Amino acid sequence: MRSWMPAFLVAIVLVSVLPVISWGEGITDPYVVLQKHFEASGSLERLQAERTFYREGTLSLGGMEGTVKEWGEKPDRSRVEVELGPIRIIQGDDGEVSWVLDSNGKLQRTTKKDEAARKRAEVDRRFAEYEHADPNSDVFTVTLQGREEVEGTDCYVLLVTNNINVDRTTWFIDAEDFRLVKSAHIRDVESADIFYGDYREVDGIEVAFRQTEVPHQTGQPQKVVWAKYESNPVIEAGRFEPPEEGARDFEFASGNAALDIPFRFIGNHLYIPVTVNGKERLWILDSGAGMTVVEKAFADEIGLEMEGDLKGRGAGGAVGASFATLPPYTVGGIRFQGQTVAVIEMAELVRRLGLDVAGILGYDFLSRFVTKVDFANERVSFYDPDSFRYSGEGHDLDIHIGQGVFEAAATLDGEHSGVWLFDLGAGTTHLDGAYARRERYAEKDGVLGVGHGAGNEYMLKSVRCDSIRFAGHTVYKPIVSFHHGGTGTVFTSDRIGVLGNSLFRHFVLYLDYAHERVIVEKGEKFNHPWPRDGSGLSIARSAAGSAVDVLYVSPGTPAEEAGFQRADQIRSVDGVEVKDLGGVVALREMLKGEPGTRYEFVVERDGLEMPLDLELADLYGAD
Repeated sequence: MRSWMPAFLVAIVLVSVLPVISWGEGITDPYVVLQKHFEASGSLERLQAERTFYREGTLSLGGMEGTVKEWGEKPDRSRVEVELGPIRIIQGDDGEVSWVLDSNGKLQRTTKKDEAARKRAEVDRRFAEYEHADPNSDVFTVTLQGREEVEGTDCYVLLVTNNINVDRTTWFIDAEDFRLVKSAHIRDVESADIFYGDYREVDGIEVAFRQTEVPHQTGQPQKVVWAKYESNPVIEAGRFEPPEEGARDFEFASGNAALDIPFRFIGNHLYIPVTVNGKERLWILDSGAGMTVVEKAFADEIGLEMEGDLKGRGAGGAVGASFATLPPYTVGGIRFQGQTVAVIEMAELVRRLGLDVAGILGYDFLSRFVTKVDFANERVSFYDPDSFRYSGEGHDLDIHIGQGVFEAAATLDGEHSGVWLFDLGAGTTHLDGAYARRERYAEKDGVLGVGHGAGNEYMLKSVRCDSIRFAGHTVYKPIVSFHHGGTGTVFTSDRIGVLGNSLFRHFVLYLDYAHERVIVEKGEKFNHPWPRDGSGLSIARSAAGSAVDVLYVSPGTPAEEAGFQRADQIRSVDGVEVKDLGGVVALREMLKGEPGTRYEFVVERDGLEMPLDLELADLYGAD
């Protein structure tokens, strides 16, 4: 599952220092527009002379009101403090390490050791030094895209690109007074428009005291009204250093670890029992979730008070969310104090999973531990990172953490090497859709299906590949999926795709957030021929719970040949009612039987029951 995070947790709106002087029309040289822009704001030299700043104001987002404070020291040091409803976030950068102190007092440091992070830091540093203002820059190019009306204002449109990475910025500058009316920022797939207003003079430069950021992915406006701006204040030493981590908010029932907690591995997802208010329910263990999530129906059941109506990103589309404080809970031998969590509507996802899932344990849970996942034996262990010492012979991956999610290197089919997201919440390993098309994987024979994440339904195509090389090991004949007919924009241009549990189930994994590493051992079922669906049916628990719904029938599969149709309700198999078989989860396991296995189904269609005979096959050919 893709990480969910409000926009302000990733980046607060950019500093705007712009002019209020009228100039003539008809400029065709983009650097002339820039020159007039800088002159009107007090000269380029004045802007370059601003080495530090401080600002504070109010923040409005998703029906919640709060405050924001920001300190900056050019070219690359920053600190932002946000209070919004139940959320308290402090994040910053000391020039070497980015860090975040989350609402639950957990501090995560992130080094800039991966190539993408280094490139972005280099672009940001050069931009902060106004290198883009130089027509002879060997990095930046500024082009005039024409003129466009923005909120009734005629604007010059300037595009700023660089030759280091794919980031780009578009400025919409008032053709009369050369104020910035709007900017559009694209940082890989993270993109947003920012609108500016209420300009005021501060120490000889013009500052926009009203800014509204609208992320392209969610369309939800984030409004900031600055009440104070200081240019070149003295910022005390240590302001950009990470703060002290809060007091530990959990305790082990015994010693400094909770060992061998059973989990259920169903449909390539990990389900672990969690007890809240005396109610034990299954939760998904998901390293791709930006924070811990509670399913709304369960939140209502235990009486959580929710605040805000935010939109975030999830697999398949935008996700609505609120925030709440989860009361103390236990996981295995670990007792947690109250936690700030996101609350989202997961009813459709739960229906498709076929299990009553109460929530998702995400980054803010997993980052507190070294987490060992033994897929073959279906056991998970949590260790205190301060005392954990590894003594095995596993492969120690040098991992980067980006926005709370691991990124790892892997090679597909011996030649497609690069960075992949590392996601325990992803059931399958999948390519970015654009990458699959560019590298012609989309042309390979495969099986069409549907996926569903915390967002919406999306089409998938799954193909058999030759191999994946990961952590010094080669897994042969993997099935890899990708968004079919979409752009696959959950990934960045620097990433090939997502490594998921269809790969990880071959291994034993140790996730060590504190030291930005993952240790990988061969599992007991390494290169084991794991069973897979032989029908072509995508199914889900019916809303009433007494039947199983057919969500999709893959073309050219036994399900299509047998005559199944979308919206059929499966009533029985071989004369046994679905509820007596164990529901959708048990039926999915039956559909992973040996090729040639035959079943007699009874389905209900348009109020009538009809028999259908299904014979399983190997949809991808013999191993």
